[in-house]
Amino acid sequence: MNYKDVTLCRLALASFMYDSLTPFNRSLGRLDKATDGNIHLTNPAHRLSLLKWLNEWGCRNLPKTQHERVASPSILKWHGLCSAGLFPNAKPLWDLEDGELEATSAIYDCLMDSTGAWRVRGGSNTEVRVGPTAASKILFAIRRKALMPWDEAMRLHFECDGSGDSYTRYLKWIRKLALHIADLCQNKGFGVADLPRRLGRADSTVLVLINEYIWVIVTRQVELPSSAALVRWAELG
Repeated sequence: MNYKDVTLCRLALASFMYDSLTPFNRSLGRLDKATDGNIHLTNPAHRLSLLKWLNEWGCRNLPKTQHERVASPSILKWHGLCSAGLFPNAKPLWDLEDGELEATSAIYDCLMDSTGAWRVRGGSNTEVRVGPTAASKILFAIRRKALMPWDEAMRLHFECDGSGDSYTRYLKWIRKLALHIADLCQNKGFGVADLPRRLGRADSTVLVLINEYIWVIVTRQVELPSSAALVRWAELG
């Protein structure tokens, strides 16, 4: 994927399709309602709401039956050991320096390797890690202006192996895309931070819109129509 191929029109169309194809935004809205839009990982109820949302966003490796006993304490432990190195919540991706993104690598790895559940196999317990998908989604949930979720299709598309280093590399590519979108917005006479409102998504962030675009294009492999095609269709009335 070439980030320069992304236009505001294609971003808007992908966002509309994402809402039509999935219940994911409604699920994210329920998480925000349960946590007042500000997740505190020291709050047990917030952790359980986060885990419920992860299940709704496809993280089946974290079964509900083990949320309270296994996954929630594991996330709390990670929070105490590793999350202090994250940048402030209000900072958007395009304002982050390379060093801040690179520091995220170890924080992501620590979370990814945390215990998410235990599975009984052959009469013995086998550890199930939080893993790359759930780790990225947790980071996205607590740093929605700067950190991206991903799934296996995205990792394969961007030739990422799921490690912290590859996650950082992905974030740097997303930063290039975000800066490109910022330039497009500036050319239209408004700031990039105002883009979600202009697309009717005032409660979202630019990173949320970018994730929706990549999910539609990569995970669901939808080929969006060109701007010229959209104009022709609109003329049909």
